[in-house]
Formats: sequence, structure tokens, C-alpha cells
Amino acid sequence: MEKLEEKRRTFNDKTRFVVLFLGICSIICNHGAYTTISFTVICMQDVIEDHHSVNQTHWLENSADVSFVFTAGAIGAIAGLIPSVPLTTKYGIRNVLAFYSCSSSIATLLMPLAVSFGYFPVIIARVIQGFGASILFSSIGSISEGWSPIAEISTYIAFLSAGFQLSNIITMPLSGILCESSLGWRSIYYLYGGVAFLVTTAFFAFFRDSAQVHRNVSVKELEKISAGKTVTSGRKSVPYLAVCKNKVILAVWSSALGGNMSLMTLMIYGPTYLNKVLQLDVKDTGFANAIPYIMATAVKFTAGPLSDKLTRIPDTWKMIFFAAVSQLGMAMGFFVMALTRSKFIAQIAYTGAIVLAGVNMIGVVKCAQMVSRQYTHFVMAVNSLISWIAILILPMIIGVLCPNHSPEEWAVFYTSGGIWVIIMNIPFPFLVTTEAADFTKPGVGEKKVKDIESC
Repeated sequence: MEKLEEKRRTFNDKTRFVVLFLGICSIICNHGAYTTISFTVICMQDVIEDHHSVNQTHWLENSADVSFVFTAGAIGAIAGLIPSVPLTTKYGIRNVLAFYSCSSSIATLLMPLAVSFGYFPVIIARVIQGFGASILFSSIGSISEGWSPIAEISTYIAFLSAGFQLSNIITMPLSGILCESSLGWRSIYYLYGGVAFLVTTAFFAFFRDSAQVHRNVSVKELEKISAGKTVTSGRKSVPYLAVCKNKVILAVWSSALGGNMSLMTLMIYGPTYLNKVLQLDVKDTGFANAIPYIMATAVKFTAGPLSDKLTRIPDTWKMIFFAAVSQLGMAMGFFVMALTRSKFIAQIAYTGAIVLAGVNMIGVVKCAQMVSRQYTHFVMAVNSLISWIAILILPMIIGVLCPNHSPEEWAVFYTSGGIWVIIMNIPFPFLVTTEAADFTKPGVGEKKVKDIESC
């Protein structure tokens, strides 16, 4: 066996970290491709001028049309999430993630052409982008389950999820540079679409759903990855009813319902609050909105390994601690923003809420991973669905509660949001566990799905 391993590269028994790196790169590039529209809509002045030359009004000048372009992404994401679970069960995360990501990459490459054709081609391209991005969050659970040792699960989850923050940190300034350059806004789509396609190809070529079938994994590394895990043969159909009846999973989803919706509020409407309510100018608003992502990335890169190294503290205590820091921190941030009229204090509360929300990955999300094991893709898909639905309904909620964006209106909204987060997270600390649920164990009678993946 040792002679055989000498003939193939095992990356010094660190193949799992190569997979981790490729996973982070895939999330960065594909999430970046999805978010490019956020910046480029303010750079397409040439397109608007071309329409003015023929006495036509462009859809970019209609706020409702622009808003629906963003909404189309969420619609595509929800449409993509629905079949993602059975597809992942049947074909594995490697094949499904590659298909979804390639779809998003192609749509991104074609976006400049869609803009030249008109509004409805842009909507179609945007829906496909959302479809492709829909699986990124749930893929974190599947990749971690197949490749991370239980002792390193916090690091794996935290690092993979940091790809979303890294994507925002890289995409916005890079888009600004390209937009102002002679290359123009179209180059942003060509760059992100092309790089995302290449990274997806590299990921597909190297990645396998399980370390057990990867030719570059040594016996020593495989033993470390497999330690403490239940051995399963082949893929099994998701026991949907059993998962949905599990009290711990229900507590995880309850926490996601409170936390994810509130986090989406900060991410989507935080800049509006800073600009409209606190009267920060556009430049200051942009800077204040960038700081949380940088700090959240640093916190994730620190908290994940720290959680894994604190071996003397029971995992259940650590998950409760990080969940409490995350969710209570966000709720407190909401309350402070509701009560203060100080720009400085409000910015601290806003930044702190987003930064602390990130450590929930090694609190509630880690618990979901530990309990659902091989079915984590379903649990994470539901978490993603909650986020995408929040993106759809938040404009209506904000429109009703904060029509004038006055401080008094936002105070009511943030107070309600803080209470909502606390209530929805009450069950979690009483039900948290590291034990795999009964439905994950062999012999429960689930229908096996033929493993079509080759080594």
C-alpha cells in the first residue's frame, strides 16, 4: 500500500485542504458572478445614452424594472433549490454543483449580449444566474461531510462560508476598477463568467463526493477523515419525513428563520439605513458597508480553528456559545440601531451585528451538520430557501413598515427584528446535540440510490 501511495501524489496527507481551497475558490467566483449585477447597473450609462439617441427610455431608468432584475435572481434561486436535493441525492454534489455553476457562468458571460437585446433577455439571464447560485450555501454541508474530519468540522465550515464574504470584498472594488477603465462594464461579466467557468472545471476535475474514492487521499488521511463517522454504502434517498420531524433540525430551521431573515435585512437594507436615516453620504455609506465583510472574514478564519482546538470544552457548549454570540449579538445590534441617533454608535452596531452573525456557521450550522450527516444537503437547502424567500418578501415588509425611511419607522422595524431573532432562537440551546440522528444510521430501510460516481 505504501509503494502504491508513493506513485501518486497525496499532498503530504493534506488532500482535504486542497479540496477546501478549491471549494472556497468556487464559492468566491460563482457568488461573485451572481453579484456583479449589483455594481454594473450603475455603470451602464453608455446603454442608456444609446437609447436616448433614438428617443427611447431604457429599463435602467425605471426603478421598478431594476428592482425586478434583482428579484429575478431570487426567483431563479428558489427554482434551483427545489430540485437540488433529489438531484444531489441521485448524482452527488460534484456533478450537481458543476452543472449549476456552469449554468451561472454561461449566463454571466452572456449578460452583456442580453443587455444589448433588451429587458426580458436580462431577466432570463438573471434567473439562470440565480439558479446557479442557489446551491452554493447547501454545498458547504455536503463538501464538509465528505471531506472534513469531525475534529476539524468547525474550520471547514467556517472557511468555506467565508467564501461569500471574500467574494464581496473582491468583487466590489474590482468591478469599480474595471467599470472606470477603458474595458468597461462588459469586461466584469466576461472576467467573472470566464474565471468561474475555469474554477468550476478545476473543481469538477479534482473533487469527489467522498474522500474514500479519491485517488490522492492516503490511508492515513482517510482514517483521520473517517474517524467517528458512520460508514454508509452507496447513496440513500433522503428520509424527508424523519428529518422534518426531528426536533433538533426543527430548532435549526427556527433559528435560520429568525437569523437568516434578519441578516438579509442588514445586507440588503443596511446601506439604505445608513444613507437615508443616518444621512451618511454615498462614499461613507460604501465604506461603512465594506467594513463588516472584511471583519466577518477575519472572525470566521479565527473562530473556526479556535472552536476545533478547544477540545476540553464539550461541543454542545461551544455550539450554544457561538449561536448565542451570533444571534444575541445581531439582536442587540438591532436594538441599538433602533434607539440611537448617533452615526458613530449606529455604525458600530451595524458592523457588529453582521460580523457576529457570521460565527453562527460554527454554532447552529455546525449542529445541523453533526445531526443530519449524509443528509445535510437537504437541511442546508432549507436554510438557503429561507434566505432566498427573505430576499423576495423583504421589499414588501420594508415598503409597509418604512415607506418614508424615517428614523421612527426604522426604529419600529429594528425593534421588531431584534425580538423576532430572540424568539426564533429560543429552542436551539435546549435541543442542541452532537449526536447523529437516528435517520442517518444504517439499517433504517431507506431506499439506496445507485452510486454513479467513478473514482
